[in-house]
Amino acid sequence: MLFLFQTLNFFDKLVFGLSAVPMMKELSLSPKDFGLIGSSFFLLFSLSGMAVGLFVVGRFPVKWILILLAAIWSASQIPIFFSSSVVVLVICRIILGAGEGPGLPTALHACYNWFPQDKRSVPSAVVLQGISVGLLAGGPFLTFIIVNYGWRTGFLVCGLLGIAWMLAWVMIGSEGPYAAANARNTTPVGAASVPARTLWGDPTVIGVIIMSTMSYWIVGMSATWLPPFLQLGLGYKQTDVGWIISVIYLFQSPLLLSGSWITQYLQRRGWSLRACLGNASGLALLAAGCALLLSIVTSGALQLACVAIAFAAPSLTTIFGPVALGAVAPAAQRGRLIVVIYSGNAASALISNALTGWIVGEAGPDVTLGYAHAMTFTAGILIIGAIAAFALIFPERTIARFARTANEPSSAAVIPAASR
Repeated sequence: MLFLFQTLNFFDKLVFGLSAVPMMKELSLSPKDFGLIGSSFFLLFSLSGMAVGLFVVGRFPVKWILILLAAIWSASQIPIFFSSSVVVLVICRIILGAGEGPGLPTALHACYNWFPQDKRSVPSAVVLQGISVGLLAGGPFLTFIIVNYGWRTGFLVCGLLGIAWMLAWVMIGSEGPYAAANARNTTPVGAASVPARTLWGDPTVIGVIIMSTMSYWIVGMSATWLPPFLQLGLGYKQTDVGWIISVIYLFQSPLLLSGSWITQYLQRRGWSLRACLGNASGLALLAAGCALLLSIVTSGALQLACVAIAFAAPSLTTIFGPVALGAVAPAAQRGRLIVVIYSGNAASALISNALTGWIVGEAGPDVTLGYAHAMTFTAGILIIGAIAAFALIFPERTIARFARTANEPSSAAVIPAASR
């Protein structure tokens, strides 16, 4: 169910990008206008995610938090079907962003309630497969709906699917066997913790923040700008774009599963968290940045392979980052740390969507050149994230530092067995 939750999450994101060309034509939107509307989705995305992480997670059952989020998703999609107003479109996108901001980190937190720390990488990858399947199935499915029934119908279908998920989750969803312990650990009284300055000023935590923020730059803009990039920037037909996106994200599923399995296997074989999480994150972003640069100057199958690597590889950091934070953070601070960071990093998408539209628009009638400039800039952002991961993420050092400064000796319990 958490897997399907993420699938619907990216259906909701992808429908906007797939509707880009007919929407821009019908509503007379320029690339800059479209970019600003895309950015409006992220206006409350980070704030709502951090609010849920600070004040909701750990205080209420995660089952009902997810039901509320899914209800917001559906309620913000359906009105677009009945309106031709740009204002209504913007308002609905803002509300949708507020509902989706806490989605992924809350789903991961719910997943963690079912598994111990050293067995969370693969289950996290399964949940994250919802992203791949959302893009894989959403591409041709929503393209078919949009081409045959109009772009507004795509939004209606997403809203109805959200309602169906809610009804199923009411009957199926429940708290995991570790939920009670995690709830107790979120209570300040009697729980081990480290001072906030030590926690947020730690190099590993800072490295994850920078790395994840740079990674989300492209993850957040992919649903909005990948379809028009393929159609207007690279010259593919609209009817082919949906299938191309499916092929691109077909690559993401085995990448996430194999990458998470390999790192989890290596951890159990005694490899350091630094190698399995820090270096792996850096390599993923470095490969993505280089591939995005190559996609601009290549063609055919090689070009599509480069686009696939560029847009799929950064998702690995969505596994490695939370696992690294979960390994180093005291249990009393773990859940909120993950939710706050992986909601707050989405602020980069607010900038990336608008800036991409501005860069494309500045090229004037030469749209191809505009997309080339935008993707070159995005590649630079990914490389910055890679440098931060290589330079700052040292989980073993952080574990030792937190053990020395924790308020209670029991904080040593957060040290995973593989790191002792």
